[in-house]
Amino acid sequence: MLSFFNEKLCDDHTMNRHSVMLLDRIHLRILPKICGISGLILFPLFFVLAFIFSHSLVAEEFPNKPITIIVHSKPGSAIDITSRQLANIARKYTDTPLLVENKTGGSGIIAMRHVLNKKTDGYTILATTKSFISTVQLSSGGVDLDAFRFFACMVVDPEALITNRHAKVQTLDQIIADAKAKDGKQRWLGPLVGGVDHLMAVQTWDKLGIKGEWIPYEGGSDAVAALMGQHGVVYVGNPVDTKGRPDLMLAAVAAPERLPEFPDVPTFLEKGYDISDEVLWRGYAVKRGTPSKVMNFLSDLFEKISADPEWIKFISATSAHPVFFAEDEFSKRVKENQIQARKYLVMANVLQQDQVKTKRNSFVPLIALALFILIVALGSVFKREWINGETVIATFIFCLSIFLYDMTLDFPSGKLGQTAGPAAMPRLWLYGLILFSVLLILTVIRASKKEKTLVDRSVNKPLGVIALMVGYLFILDTLGYYFSTLIFLIAGSYFISYRKHAVIISAAAGFVALSWLIFYKILQVPLPMGRLFE
Repeated sequence: MLSFFNEKLCDDHTMNRHSVMLLDRIHLRILPKICGISGLILFPLFFVLAFIFSHSLVAEEFPNKPITIIVHSKPGSAIDITSRQLANIARKYTDTPLLVENKTGGSGIIAMRHVLNKKTDGYTILATTKSFISTVQLSSGGVDLDAFRFFACMVVDPEALITNRHAKVQTLDQIIADAKAKDGKQRWLGPLVGGVDHLMAVQTWDKLGIKGEWIPYEGGSDAVAALMGQHGVVYVGNPVDTKGRPDLMLAAVAAPERLPEFPDVPTFLEKGYDISDEVLWRGYAVKRGTPSKVMNFLSDLFEKISADPEWIKFISATSAHPVFFAEDEFSKRVKENQIQARKYLVMANVLQQDQVKTKRNSFVPLIALALFILIVALGSVFKREWINGETVIATFIFCLSIFLYDMTLDFPSGKLGQTAGPAAMPRLWLYGLILFSVLLILTVIRASKKEKTLVDRSVNKPLGVIALMVGYLFILDTLGYYFSTLIFLIAGSYFISYRKHAVIISAAAGFVALSWLIFYKILQVPLPMGRLFE
């Protein structure tokens, strides 16, 4: 009887090795102990439980929950609209919803770091653009593109030179003649320094044998407005930038052949210049380490979307080209673009030839701790009257501020070409803490000289507060900034014998809310949520 059940279960494709192992355990260990009528009654129950338990052990199929696409720019941007349309069309091919979430800031660094902080389970996808390449090369955000698997390139949009139809310089030949006449003073317009369009301009100057002056603007729309006002000669963009703007025209496109939408616009190649495949691509990537089974599902899904008539019509309407480059081809393109970007960033004097990005070391926390111990030790030996609770706390705050300042060096620097970024506000706070701690130390020293008998030299509570701060740093990674800070402020208030409960809770909650407002909403820098809540 038992062998019959085993044969039937093993033949059933819905069972797996877990169910067989469980049945063997029942047969060999449990059933011999069951005898008489009770055994005949309980056996079917054991069988049903084993069957149910075996199915609960089957690995969950991917996907079994929504997939989130992280977009680095604000709603309404090209990559945002593209991703939302992709998510909408994906409903035809999967029951799993694709959601779009915007993580703005740092020209994409924030979005990249957000994805890298997630599990390698395929449920968090990064929407990528070619602009990420120069962003990473110019940023100290600690992000490496090798940490991603670029599995689907969906759109390519050829770069183009755009001029004002009412200006004296309109065609590519006129651009070249005017640039030579102005000897490097010809004004080229576009967004930011070191971005995709800037590098396209530098490459064009190199290939055409001319020189120009790059005038960066906050965004593409600002640069287009400047061109329409004839504040420059050339705008570097994409063909879609001329749609709805009759005053603008295309001088040349970086494509292998003329675009069907613009049959009268020449390519660089037919003019004799080797600029034939310069495109702004848009694609999707996941964190490296994502299982192959998951990658196969995502690649298959995105390939189906790329061939969908609705998708092709949507992308073509923007004068871009719908494509599908799988992981191997897409990754190869990214590598080639990285080499090319570095070449032209150096040529544009944005990067130095010998500038090598290196990971910063982790000795600063130890140095800060050693500095704190050294200052307290020297004070105890040579100026013992200076050592009390206030000076110990002030010294610790001073050393901690140095450590935290070092951490801000890894903050994304904001948009390329700007001097202020997400690190600006934290550094202002740290400057204030350093100044405050130094002034406190000097005040205590002066007071100790004048009123030595009134100086409280007890350091028990200050050391306790320091212990709380160390504990706070330890739980920060697990509970995240918001919960850890709330706990630390409440615990610290009670530790120093403050007992106004309502004030303590409201002040702590208010500080956390203020941090959320400044960092997340204003600076768009997401603070750590903690492994427990991610």
